[in-house]
Amino acid sequence: MKTTKLIAVPALAAASLLALTGCIQMPPAAPGNDTDTDTGNGSGSSAAESLDDTSWTGAIDGVVAPFGFTLNADGTVDITTWGDSDETYDFPQDVWEGDSSDLTVTITGLEEGEFDLTVTGTAENGQMDLSGEGTNGSSYTLTATQD
Repeated sequence: MKTTKLIAVPALAAASLLALTGCIQMPPAAPGNDTDTDTGNGSGSSAAESLDDTSWTGAIDGVVAPFGFTLNADGTVDITTWGDSDETYDFPQDVWEGDSSDLTVTITGLEEGEFDLTVTGTAENGQMDLSGEGTNGSSYTLTATQD
């Protein structure tokens, strides 16, 4: 029985040492040598950009082209041009949230107040590509280029 205990103690110590080596962290990569694979946003790519106070020109398929709009820092959307009109629209119900990699925009009162539209997608590298469904049940795409 004593021989078994004498063999078991070093075996347990060796197993514990092997288990602990998996817990040791490697030092961070030296500056200039990082792999640029993750910046902490969970996507494995570069960090998403803020869209606060950015201006865009685009179209909503089947509704209007071109139209200009600004994504205000307070989460509202200002319509700066609409089709051939230079009229501006600033309704508190027109809102946006997110960042360049995950953007949601809601524009209300389209087609003379017949429906509202909420679209989602990305706005990366100066190009916006959003899609969604209006409260009228139809699908729409909003595409835009940053001014």
